[in-house]
Amino acid sequence: MKHHLIRLDRIAGEMNAWLLVIAIGLGMLDLAVLVAKCMPAMTVPPAATETAGHDHAILSQADTPRS
Repeated sequence: MKHHLIRLDRIAGEMNAWLLVIAIGLGMLDLAVLVAKCMPAMTVPPAATETAGHDHAILSQADTPRS
């Protein structure tokens, strides 16, 4: 019985380190979610589907007609 208690104590000692790591990770995740919720939502600009008003373009020498 004493052997089982010593083994259980050793496992519990190792488990505490893992629980600490998990607790720190969950705390960081909680902090990241809190910061994300406090920030204003970013708006997505509408996609440019029409080319009205964009008649000009930069042409290279090969594209310009010769007179």
